Amino acid sequence: MATATKPRKITARRTARTYTHACYLEFTYSDGTVENSDASWAGRPDLAEKNLKQGRETAARLQGTEVRTWDQEKRVYVSTGIFREKVRAVAVPVND
Repeated sequence: MATATKPRKITARRTARTYTHACYLEFTYSDGTVENSDASWAGRPDLAEKNLKQGRETAARLQGTEVRTWDQEKRVYVSTGIFREKVRAVAVPVND
């Protein structure tokens, strides 16, 4: 079952710094849902590439793993039966 990916709008607050790229992970789950992690910000293309490299390493580690939730009462992780089928690192330029 293919699910169309909705465009992601990333909103940032104004700071004294100028950011050139937003970097995040995109997760596609076995139940067909697609989700993005919170973005990290980079002020130069070389820093965006560094974030992207770290994101790729994290994506490779998470690929194929099961999503688990924390049961606060029992203080254990509980399996959900949902797996991360595809994880990819994304870097997008920030529009002025």
